[in-house]
Amino acid sequence: MGNEWADLPHEKQIELLSRRLSRANTALEDAETMLERRMRELDHANNELRKREGELVERLDIENRKLLSAQRLAEMATIYAAPDRGFTASSNLAILLGLPEGTEVGMETLKAAVHPLDRQRFARVARNRYASVSPDQDHTFQHRILRPDGEMRWLEWHVRRESTSAAGAFVVFATVNDVTENRANARRVRALQLRAERRVKELDRLTKALRRAEAETGQILEKRNRFISEMAHRIRTPMGGLIGAMELLVQRHPGDELTARALESADSLAAIADQLLTAADETGESSINERSKPAPSAPGEFTALTTAEGQAPKILLAEDTESNAVVISQLVDMLGGEVTLVTNGFDAVEAVRNNCFDAVLMDVMMPIMTGEEATLAIRALPGPKARVPIIGISAHSLQAERQSLLTAGMSQCLVKPIRRDTLEAALREALSAEAGQVAERALFDKEVFIEAFTVLPPAFREKMLEAFRKDLMKNSEELAKAIRAGDDERTRRFAHSLKGICLNVGAVALVEQMAEIRETRSDQRERLLEPLHDTVIASLAACDDLYEGHVIHT
Repeated sequence: MGNEWADLPHEKQIELLSRRLSRANTALEDAETMLERRMRELDHANNELRKREGELVERLDIENRKLLSAQRLAEMATIYAAPDRGFTASSNLAILLGLPEGTEVGMETLKAAVHPLDRQRFARVARNRYASVSPDQDHTFQHRILRPDGEMRWLEWHVRRESTSAAGAFVVFATVNDVTENRANARRVRALQLRAERRVKELDRLTKALRRAEAETGQILEKRNRFISEMAHRIRTPMGGLIGAMELLVQRHPGDELTARALESADSLAAIADQLLTAADETGESSINERSKPAPSAPGEFTALTTAEGQAPKILLAEDTESNAVVISQLVDMLGGEVTLVTNGFDAVEAVRNNCFDAVLMDVMMPIMTGEEATLAIRALPGPKARVPIIGISAHSLQAERQSLLTAGMSQCLVKPIRRDTLEAALREALSAEAGQVAERALFDKEVFIEAFTVLPPAFREKMLEAFRKDLMKNSEELAKAIRAGDDERTRRFAHSLKGICLNVGAVALVEQMAEIRETRSDQRERLLEPLHDTVIASLAACDDLYEGHVIHT
């Protein structure tokens, strides 16, 4: 080949090299054209990719905003916890905790917001980082928080741990909701249900009493009619004679101004007497209602108010208007009561919490906390202080407002201006009701006890009574052992079990003792064992008496 190339003339060699160079240039141009086309395609593809990425980011941002908006509307937040990422929460958790929007919430921030009564339990769960919960299952628990403004709220957690986590590592997903309003609505519904049930029973009792009273009412009306007829005769006969004599004097002494005035007065007195007799002769619903009310004391003649122990009653007056407070305080003082004055609903709640009162006079419209809100707070207090009689004082007489106040827990409602006889009747009723109900409610809520058994078929009632007795004895013994051993976990568990057992049958005294045990420090609980033992024995005896007296023959 080399020889053949060498043998060619130079012109031929140059021609062949020129052809080869031309082909190489053409191939190079084709390659450059293809490369340029591929670069354009790649640039177009990159532009499309960036556009898709921008659309995806925008769509994700929109979806995230929608999710956060939905969480804020539902008062919900989401939680994620993993060993490599720590604790992560959605921004709405700060709003649930009452913190400024955008505040980053960590575990320490969340712990600080937990209510002191729930902090120990929450810290124990947080310390374990949910490692002890069963995997692939939803776990739910609730606790309270205190917001920076002092408001208490309830949060409900739904927690789930993945089962695929390696040993010693885990991933936890959770949602947290604000369920404060749901809990409050549930309590209101239950309160309305209980009130409706009590009203049905009270209506049945009143219906029977009304039948017995009908015969007595007939006899009373007959005597009353005879009396009115006799009095009409005794009044109108001499009144007619008097008017006639006055007319004769006017005729005999025409122009005598004194006689004319006497006749005019006699006519007026006769008209008044006729009106009184006509009104007395009317037999309407108002007359019956007036007879059913307690007779007011005559001015200057009344029996001073006393408690069941014969002491002067201690009355808490919540009234923010100074003039009304002075008038009502003087009325209570005239009736023999000792008045403590506060000027708003919050102070009224604190006064009941820290002192013992026989009754509360509660103005409805007050600053800081209204009378209705204060009544709800007092009814939520632990122990017998929650049952103090509360008499509402309102400037209105609308039925809707009165119903709302009674539903909140007020015993009665009075309308301003308050008169002495009305106030005296209300306080006497409140004090007598308190004296009669304390003994009845000391151990059991009788209505709850009776209902717990009567809803069952008769064949199962004695079995339930025996089961209650056995459960009460067994759990109270285990609770006493746990308290003596200083075992907080077993103490809480058996106190919770006993509370559920006692709530089923209305054993309110034991329920209150369970609350006291749970709130008392472990090193001070042994002093509660003797009262607990006495209450258990008394409750066992009382439940037998209630069963025999109200259930066995039903």
